[in-house]
Amino acid sequence: MKLSNPWPKGKTINKNSPFGWRNDPITGKRRFHKGVDVAGSFPVTVPADGKVVHVAKDWHSLTSQQKARQSGGNVVIIQHENNLFTAYYHGKDQSKLKVGQRVKAGELIYTAGTTGRSTGNHLHFEVRKSKSGNWVDPVPYLQGSASIVPSPLKVDGRLGRNTWKAWQTALKDKGFYKGIPDGRPGIMTARAIQKWAGVKQDGVIGRITRSAVQKKLGVKADGVWGRVTISALQRALNAGKV
Repeated sequence: MKLSNPWPKGKTINKNSPFGWRNDPITGKRRFHKGVDVAGSFPVTVPADGKVVHVAKDWHSLTSQQKARQSGGNVVIIQHENNLFTAYYHGKDQSKLKVGQRVKAGELIYTAGTTGRSTGNHLHFEVRKSKSGNWVDPVPYLQGSASIVPSPLKVDGRLGRNTWKAWQTALKDKGFYKGIPDGRPGIMTARAIQKWAGVKQDGVIGRITRSAVQKKLGVKADGVWGRVTISALQRALNAGKV
């Protein structure tokens, strides 16, 4: 997955603050740095389409004890496709983004600042494989050299979350689905399926839509999605034919 730099052109990662072990600038002791730092006060932007999953309370309005606990200052976390998360620390002010809001690459998150546990204006940027942790080096994602290869679906004829997620991902790759592949089908997923199947896009997966999908999969078009239909879907997804 490729992420754009969330900082302006001309800015670079501080060579003394890469991902990994370093001397903590506050304590001077060795400590694992879970992201990368970019110095200065500048507009911080969304590196890829996603959904906001966390916006910290305004750091300036907190008590001294609360500020000590909110060491990242003004923090924002965004979820992207394939359950990849990016986190942003030390914003000058609380972001105007809201939890649950869908964002596009290039949208403003906030201005980098020095709130929280910080020695000066900068952005601390993290890439995670879960909302609360499992940190990875952001550089390969920024360079486009990191890839996420999905595991083949188990062909069990069950339309579970993994199958929905794989279907959403396949539809997104072809430009039909605009949301985040999360395995939770809603109106956006239904409309994407209908667009792919060539039927009216009303967001309701009824008998007409189910029959159209079955025709695309080459199984009996009776409008009933049973094990035969779902198994055919899973095989098509594994083969890249959706």
